Amino acid sequence: MFVFVIVPELLRKYASSVFDNRLNKWPDIPTILKIFDRIPQIKINVPYMPLTNSHISLFFAILFIYLSHDMSSPILEIISLIFFAYLAYLYQDELFDTFWNSIITLLSFFVIYNLISGIINFVFVETDWNIIWRNRRTLLVGPTFVDPATGHEIWRLWPPFYFLMVLVGAAYGLLGEKKSNFFIPYSIFGIVCLAFLWQEQDYYSGFYDETVSTRNYDPLLSTILLLGGLALGAGCFHLVHSYYKDAEEYRIKYFQNILVSLTIIAFIATILILDPPGDDGVKPSGWGGLVLNLIFASAAIVVGFGVGVCLAFGRRSQLPVFWIPSVAIIELVRSGPLIAWLFFAQILVPDIVNPVWEADIASRVILVLSLFFGCYLAEALRGGLQAIPYGQYEAATALGLSPVQTKLQIELPQAIRTTLPAIVSQMIGMLKDTSLVFFFGIYDAFRVAKDLPAQPDFIGQHEQSLLFVGMIFWILSFYLSKVSRRIEKNLGLGSEGGGEAT
Repeated sequence: MFVFVIVPELLRKYASSVFDNRLNKWPDIPTILKIFDRIPQIKINVPYMPLTNSHISLFFAILFIYLSHDMSSPILEIISLIFFAYLAYLYQDELFDTFWNSIITLLSFFVIYNLISGIINFVFVETDWNIIWRNRRTLLVGPTFVDPATGHEIWRLWPPFYFLMVLVGAAYGLLGEKKSNFFIPYSIFGIVCLAFLWQEQDYYSGFYDETVSTRNYDPLLSTILLLGGLALGAGCFHLVHSYYKDAEEYRIKYFQNILVSLTIIAFIATILILDPPGDDGVKPSGWGGLVLNLIFASAAIVVGFGVGVCLAFGRRSQLPVFWIPSVAIIELVRSGPLIAWLFFAQILVPDIVNPVWEADIASRVILVLSLFFGCYLAEALRGGLQAIPYGQYEAATALGLSPVQTKLQIELPQAIRTTLPAIVSQMIGMLKDTSLVFFFGIYDAFRVAKDLPAQPDFIGQHEQSLLFVGMIFWILSFYLSKVSRRIEKNLGLGSEGGGEAT
């Protein structure tokens, strides 16, 4: 920075006359980067994403960072810096166009490079991940479905998985895109699941005083069921894509409505399969792992969405019988933190509802999460409702629509379209907030991750389990954000117009 940014700038500004312009050729960073001028620009057209010099350079730069740590070689680290320098050459017009941009670029690169280098070294070189591989099933489904006494009940998790694959395949089939845009990431997902299922490594257990395997189960049956679910999802995508690829829009909308109804039915069926009436099944207190977080988040989002819509319209109503309770509920719930309301569900709700309903802890948590999400959603929707031009109401009245039809068919779609980014942000927040249930002894993914380091072979290894759970939540949140952007694109939010898609 000093030699190739600050010194050239000082020479150009203050020393050119003193040295009779002989030092004006002192090299700066753009001059040094000209050594890459002879490298040809290439572009590799792959079905999912075209690869350019910048993608290839970034890949090899990160690869050589890993190799430099794995082999403890400073030469490989220098090679990675050369690839980053080439990446800087490709974007030099934006990164080094001014003096201050050059300073900011180099400072940012110093921070980012050290951060990436430290993460790669921790994740791929220094850290022992046996704690995750040994307890992978517990992290996903909780201890009840893994315990030898109750592990036979794990079959109850496979029908919901099949429901999910059918719905995902059918939903993506309605988009009408190229099949490769679905099958490539879908195949990657399947390969990752199989690798996660079959990974095996031996390690020395001090507790058992012998070498044990990280895979303490037989993966054959699970592999067959997993491949069946993946094949079912791919088949549903192929059938729906082939049938609705050139279909008229009203038919696609009709099938979308059917999918929404099937999603609700599938969720209810999942609850009944896990905990059917009677003494069979697994009670909600026995659910756990990431599956429990997904159940809580799904239920809270679906139920909370209905609560939010009702509260949003209730707050805008002119009738006191509607807007007074709506305002009271919204302001009361939003005035307290979620953890306080969860304690309320744990301690006080049983005394309130027991004469009418003997609610278990899972039902009480879903009730509180739904109400909390619905109150925040109501305020977001209220902002969208206020942004609707008054001419929309006049047009609806002229068409003879009733007030209910106007609200559900005119106001609500436009409000959702306008506030969709905020709605998705709240959904992501609700997914992450489900980890707060670990305070009440519920074995969600975060609670399992907190308890794993107490095992004799993995005492004190908190970083691995917490980082793994954090990465799972990040992947889910990133997927939701990608789905949100796809919906925004379909609704025309990325450009002018697009209102007819609402």
